[in-house]
Amino acid sequence: MAHAPADVVIEYAVAAERPRRLWDSPRARGILLLLPAVAVAVLFSLIPLVYLFQISLTNDSSFFFEAEYTWANYQEVFTRYVPAIGETVYLAAAATLICLVFGYPFAYILIRKIRYRELVRTMMTFPLFGPLYLAFGLFYVLLPTGPLGGIFTSLGINVAGLLFSQGAVLFSMAVFAFPFMVMNIGAALSNVDPMLEEAARTLGAKPWQIFTRVLFPLSWSGIVAGFLMCFGWNLGVFAQPQLLGSPKEQAVISLQMFYKGLVQFNYGLAAALGVVLMIMAFAVTWISLRFSRGALGA
Repeated sequence: MAHAPADVVIEYAVAAERPRRLWDSPRARGILLLLPAVAVAVLFSLIPLVYLFQISLTNDSSFFFEAEYTWANYQEVFTRYVPAIGETVYLAAAATLICLVFGYPFAYILIRKIRYRELVRTMMTFPLFGPLYLAFGLFYVLLPTGPLGGIFTSLGINVAGLLFSQGAVLFSMAVFAFPFMVMNIGAALSNVDPMLEEAARTLGAKPWQIFTRVLFPLSWSGIVAGFLMCFGWNLGVFAQPQLLGSPKEQAVISLQMFYKGLVQFNYGLAAALGVVLMIMAFAVTWISLRFSRGALGA
């Protein structure tokens, strides 16, 4: 039986006795790889949040001069701006529900029926280029001199009633968030074996039974993810209520933040509104994940 040379044995023995470096451990390498992402999150998310909360405790714009800390901003938010909070939640929830009602069947057709689905997916992302361009586009289309506005006017339909209305705001919000819902539900449906549907159909299940007992439970993770993304985006909408809404829709928190901070220079109240908006988004996310029972792998 051949033996290893003595110098090789000595080299291996020395290597075994050599102290291991920190990055030799797989766990340590994983932590080192995560450090840049953690640094970015802290720098661009956590620190601005702390800064925002600190500003919200100051009186008017005193933070930038001689800070006067107070809870008065939050008292004003929960006395004068409760209708704005309610309108914000209502618009976000209604637009998200519209996305779900139309997005689920569209996602199913996209995954199961459409041949050139990649092209459709690409075209579907056009609204994500920006809510401002989308709101301007809808504004132009519904003008009396616009493509649809002229047709509606000739039919005796009041274009102004369509343009500056809750319906126009909800429609534009739903169109903007629609790709988020379709992509998440489509990703979940793509993991559902079509043979399960075929088996249920063979056993005599009706279409609504296939949906409620097969498709819906197995695509629940996509519904939850789509809901979170759509609702989160819709909570902070700005362009749609500003361009297409009536004074009622223009009372959403994002516009109130703009007026108070950049028009009236009341940075403390604007920051308090921002903190409340973020708490609302966090609460909805937590509740959705809680009731999803691990649908997102949590």
